[in-house]
Amino acid sequence: MVRVRMGTSPGWSLRLVALWTLYGVAGAQPSITAHYGEDITLDCTFHHIPGVKLQRLNITWKMQRAEGAALLVHSYYGQRDLWQGQDKVYRDRTQLYPEGIHKGNASLRLRAVHFQDEGSYLCYVASELGTSSHTISLAVLRESEMKSPIVAQRGQDVTLSCPFEFGLNGQPLNITWKKEEAEGPDLLVHSYYNGMDTLQRQDVAYKDRTQLHPERFPQGNASLTLRRVRSQDEGFYICHVKPDLGRFSVRMQVTMEGMGQCTVQAPRGFPTLEKNA
Repeated sequence: MVRVRMGTSPGWSLRLVALWTLYGVAGAQPSITAHYGEDITLDCTFHHIPGVKLQRLNITWKMQRAEGAALLVHSYYGQRDLWQGQDKVYRDRTQLYPEGIHKGNASLRLRAVHFQDEGSYLCYVASELGTSSHTISLAVLRESEMKSPIVAQRGQDVTLSCPFEFGLNGQPLNITWKKEEAEGPDLLVHSYYNGMDTLQRQDVAYKDRTQLHPERFPQGNASLTLRRVRSQDEGFYICHVKPDLGRFSVRMQVTMEGMGQCTVQAPRGFPTLEKNA
């Protein structure tokens, strides 16, 4: 057993400062996509000392909202779960991983994902070593978002449709298009924020090949035109429209067929593929 004495010796002080610095920067800000009704894990890790049990470890998960106070999703303190204050939406649906908590794992298991679970989640961890926070976004896909493919020619311009419920609330739209990757983070295809395109982090594969159509926003359409379709464009695409009063997530698949064709898979009932002259 390893014992840690919280003394004032120079060696411990230097070690604590180093750990505090590392602890505060733990975690990136990824996103996760889930199907309605499935169980998922929201990842969150924090720095720890192997073999040392943190007596004052506090883990708090919250769901952040554009308006109003954040919802308490799960709370852990004093080596046990605390259910007081947990929002009723998450009752009997959340679980930490007890065997991993003292190994730096504060990940949360969320059961039977609902549409209203979609949003941004904050994981906050505090202990004798300091504090850290980690944010992860969750998108929930509808069954109607996985339907029959539509065929397009390679090199053609196509428009991927993203319908959403437009709200006349005066809030600027935040539109993000991403391409799912089997390994590694999703690729940023296009981003629109506060009335303008924000392409600083756009993946190089889509540079000068994407365009939104702001004139269609009032009709609840955040469609994206993708120019000169390539075989590398094969994959699943997700559109997010925020704020919460006007958001719709859509999943589309682009696959290659034969030597000169590609397929765009989109929700049934929405015209997804447009041939541009």
